[in-house]
Amino acid sequence: MFMSGGLLTPSDRAHFLSMLRRQTNSAVHRRMNALLLLDDGWTAERVAEALFIEAETVREHRRLYASGGREGIERLAYAGHAPVLTAEQGAALGAELSGRTYLTAKAVCGFVAERFGHAYTPHAMAKLLGRLGFVWKRPKRIPAKADPEAQRAFLETTLAPLMAAAEADPAQPLYFVDATHPAYDAHPACGWIRRGETRTLKSNHGRVNVTLNGALSWPAREVVTREAQKITGLEMVSFLKDLEARHPTATAIAVVLDNATYNRAAVVREWLASPGRRIRLVYLPPYAPNLNLIERLWWFFKKKTLWNIHYPTLADFRAAIRGFYDDVQRWTPELASLITNRFHFIGAERTQVSAA
Repeated sequence: MFMSGGLLTPSDRAHFLSMLRRQTNSAVHRRMNALLLLDDGWTAERVAEALFIEAETVREHRRLYASGGREGIERLAYAGHAPVLTAEQGAALGAELSGRTYLTAKAVCGFVAERFGHAYTPHAMAKLLGRLGFVWKRPKRIPAKADPEAQRAFLETTLAPLMAAAEADPAQPLYFVDATHPAYDAHPACGWIRRGETRTLKSNHGRVNVTLNGALSWPAREVVTREAQKITGLEMVSFLKDLEARHPTATAIAVVLDNATYNRAAVVREWLASPGRRIRLVYLPPYAPNLNLIERLWWFFKKKTLWNIHYPTLADFRAAIRGFYDDVQRWTPELASLITNRFHFIGAERTQVSAA
């Protein structure tokens, strides 16, 4: 029988006190410590604070003792016992999670309790989800109107031949063009931080951006950038003139770019129609930034220059940006690995194909 006002039977309390004096598994030690303190009248919160664990873990230990007694406390999960869910139920849970993203392990516990009638703690559910091959992460946001078949067709019929021609003949230049607008502000990113420590990153007030127009050549991966106040049709004409001037002997220069309004502006069309123009614009399918290789350069630039770095002044920020592109050759090995002729299709189950 239980002690008046206590949790443990006298024999179990004596056994736990005896076991604490022996060399045994630390996880079992923690369970026994928690139960002994609860038996002394401590609250779960007070026990958790004293043992540096969560209050819910303390309650889990209490429930384990109530259901399994002394043997339940001394048995570890990896010691081997029959799983609560059957193989069929585990498969059904996997199918549910593949179709719906639950925010917490506790929410999955609710589904399992309602569907299968089994009670799990969030801690135990997190372990089960790991065994089923699930991890806690956020979904990747993609354009809702992206058409993977249009992307595939563009790659096969237009982009792949252009890239192959540029590889075979340097006299047929190919550029990927786009603009980027890095904000003069904090750009936090995941990194290794000591457990229990809060790392801060200073942010800046106001909405100040540095606007860059850029081009990336293929296959040389040469980078051309120029800063602009704003990307307009006139700015695009000036930038295209710069690209054309880089290749005085080329008969045609292909430029891959998106469908932004300034890329289709009347002033751009008029300039392209003027005599002697050698630039040919190749427009990407709608909602297909994945097919524009310069997007990978922008991501790499932000990773190396902006993420988790505070620049005290706007001048420092501009200098860092300019410094990256002035010395972009230092990143050649990494860029060669990142910027390749392999593409993924947004919205498609198969995520990678060759452009060759």
